[in-house]
Amino acid sequence: MSKGRVEAFSDGVFAVAATLLIFNVQIDKTAPGELLGALLAAWPKYAVYVASFLTIGVIWMNHHGLFERIFHLDRTLVFLNLLLLMAIVFLPFSTAQLGANIQVPRDANTVASLYAINASVIAIFFGAVWTYALTHPRLLVADLDRLAAFRAWPRFSVGTVVYLACIPLAQISPIAVVVVCAALAIYYMFERLPDISRQPAAGTRPHS
Repeated sequence: MSKGRVEAFSDGVFAVAATLLIFNVQIDKTAPGELLGALLAAWPKYAVYVASFLTIGVIWMNHHGLFERIFHLDRTLVFLNLLLLMAIVFLPFSTAQLGANIQVPRDANTVASLYAINASVIAIFFGAVWTYALTHPRLLVADLDRLAAFRAWPRFSVGTVVYLACIPLAQISPIAVVVVCAALAIYYMFERLPDISRQPAAGTRPHS
């Protein structure tokens, strides 16, 4: 399977998942003159929507950066990428549950845990894709500095650790989970993968 085909399929899944998020932002029907109050009362749905959209958008950006560093794919890498996409498509569901129940005392901790688990699984699968590629040099572009990639690993894996920490945090403060996830999205807006040399040695395969 060509790398371009996998990237095109992945882009489509990212687009669908990001689009589905907005359908979860719904306002309860109100009497005439009460619309403003209903719009303001829906702030948890807006907050979770922003956190989730940023998360999907930044994952898409980094997914593109990751595939720039991959020369070709094997069946295992394609399957790991499918698992990543499966976890991403689940995010609109966990987002909807969190937005609707974050102010419900008996359910807020449960839905925050669900959201944190979903985010953790995404981070784990994203890390699995990169780890598998990094440990199979034949899959990587020739001008990738693998030593630099291993040195960059602590910065790259911060998200997995923090998302996992959000699972117990959900039992303390569901709102804090949303804030932390949004902050992680901002953190990953900056490049966390190793640079690719723009001057590959003669006779090596190109990275494009």
